[in-house]
Amino acid sequence: MVEQLKFIVEQLKRPPFNRNHYNILTFDNLTNNQLLQVLTDVFAVVDPYDPSHKIDIRDEEPEKTAARHMNTLKMLGYRPKLDTDVNTFRQDLVSGGKNVVFPILQWLLEKLPEHKERAYLGRYLSKIDVPTEFLSDAEIAEQYDRYDELMEEFKEVHREFKDLTSTPHTIDDLRRDIKQLEDEKETLEKRLERQKTRVQKVPAAQIELAKNYRKEVEKEEKLNTMKHDLNNVINQLEQKTQRLERQVADQRSSSVDQSPDGIMKRMEEENQVNSYLVTEKFPKELNQMKMKLRYYEEVATNKALGQTELANYRAKISELNSVINKFHEKRVLAKDPTADNLAVFRQQALIVARRKEQSAERLTQLRAENDALEKQFGRTLPMGHSGSSSVAKGSSHVPEGEEFQRYVNMLRSKSNAYKRKRQEINDMTAELQLLKRTEELLKEEVEQIKSRMSMEERKHGIEGYFSTQERLEELSTLKMEQDELKGKTLDEITALIKTLNGRISSKKAELDPILKEVKPLRAKVQELRNEYEAKKSKYDALNANFESSRSTLESEVRGFYEEQYAQESRFHTLKAQMLINAVLLKRANDETSSYISADKATKSYREQLNKQISSTEARIKANREKQKVTKDVQIDGTRQLKYWRDLLRMMELKRKLATGEL
Repeated sequence: MVEQLKFIVEQLKRPPFNRNHYNILTFDNLTNNQLLQVLTDVFAVVDPYDPSHKIDIRDEEPEKTAARHMNTLKMLGYRPKLDTDVNTFRQDLVSGGKNVVFPILQWLLEKLPEHKERAYLGRYLSKIDVPTEFLSDAEIAEQYDRYDELMEEFKEVHREFKDLTSTPHTIDDLRRDIKQLEDEKETLEKRLERQKTRVQKVPAAQIELAKNYRKEVEKEEKLNTMKHDLNNVINQLEQKTQRLERQVADQRSSSVDQSPDGIMKRMEEENQVNSYLVTEKFPKELNQMKMKLRYYEEVATNKALGQTELANYRAKISELNSVINKFHEKRVLAKDPTADNLAVFRQQALIVARRKEQSAERLTQLRAENDALEKQFGRTLPMGHSGSSSVAKGSSHVPEGEEFQRYVNMLRSKSNAYKRKRQEINDMTAELQLLKRTEELLKEEVEQIKSRMSMEERKHGIEGYFSTQERLEELSTLKMEQDELKGKTLDEITALIKTLNGRISSKKAELDPILKEVKPLRAKVQELRNEYEAKKSKYDALNANFESSRSTLESEVRGFYEEQYAQESRFHTLKAQMLINAVLLKRANDETSSYISADKATKSYREQLNKQISSTEARIKANREKQKVTKDVQIDGTRQLKYWRDLLRMMELKRKLATGEL
């Protein structure tokens, strides 16, 4: 534990953390929230591209902090000890327990560069889990496949980058390459010099002829290229001319026996058809699509339905249909058939409306086919047969012989199909105009009958009966359409559930052999785990013995170091004392030799010291005499000062008496 704390504190003191105020005691005394903040700061260094780590955890909810930490550890591939409970680990991570935070910090700081790289790769290589029901959509499946391809491409590019950065390019290699290039340069210069010497021997006239010949060859090549380009342009213009001539011929053939009134009438008919499509057909289809989309969204947002729930819904639908049928039968029985004069017209109008919708639908399909054919003609001209070799791009290839014959036959067949489809469109347009006219006449008759019915209702005092009846019929029709749409939606949901069940059963069938193979592997994993636990316990025991012996040896070594330091300090002290003693001994020997010798020129230390003592005593005696004289003078001066003060006091009293102040 102490070694772990020591390692964490040392790593946090280094860049980029620079937490120099931490030591083992202060870091161990941090609160749980402070430890979580330190863990968040380390995550911010490991994954600098994620701004969620650059936050004060006091401004974040504990659940979000725990979820963020768990996701980051999962991305980095952290695995706690095998004997650690997952729930206990999560609770300790949420509360910031030291038994969880310290191992995580040690694991992060031990291999910080590797964790940085893993975090960087995790941002781009973490797959998005898409449910299988969404992958059934072709567009989503295509995008997901593209996503996998880009991920593999990123892996390949990153691998190449690592290879390039790991390949050493030393200075010696670069120098070798530069030398090789210089050698090649010298070789080329020598060859150039040899060629120059050869050319100098050739007469100037021949050189001029060779230069002119080369210019003429280049000019010929340019002219051939221009000729080829002009031929291509001519072919394209001829094809464009033929296409325009065919269009002019088609326009002329289509405009035969047509007066301006006929053209205006045809345009009015097309305008009426388009207005019907825009105002009636397309809005109705749009509403149906919106309603279906709303049903699909409700189905997607709700939970998946089981067989019992589907059976209950089917039972409810059948009950509602039976109730609606009963009400409809009662209404039919209660209504007088003779009184309903509009039943025939209403039935005819309904038939006309249905035929009108069918004609509009057929017209829309034919227009779509016509547009597709026109696009195909505009895109494939000119082209060969589908089974033959494709024509070169940009209409640079002109079909000839059998290919041209096949091309003509294909154009003739497509032209016939186009004319036939065009005739069908014209017939459907004419029929639609006839139906529209019939509908208008029926509407006029219905309006007349409505006016007569309203007059009769006012006479009999039942005004509004006909409008109420029409409203009920409209509601009944709308209800039937809604029931039909709900039935279709329910059938689609049922089919989807059946498909999903089939997929699930097929996946189960595919997984059965794999599960059979996994069972012995699980037993083998369990055996290996038991073996691992036994070896791990043995390793822990050996490690504990090693640690105890290592700590003992460290204490002994530390004692030896201290003893060595004490001995070294004692050695230096004694050495200095020896030097001092040697100097004193030398001085003593000199003093003895000078005292014994008869030469009095050099004075000994004793004589010098005696002389200094006598001079010092003489100075002390003189100073004492001076002190005595100074003391006598001081006493006389003090007494005289006292006399003057008394005199001043007496004169002051006399002045006050003279002035009358006392």
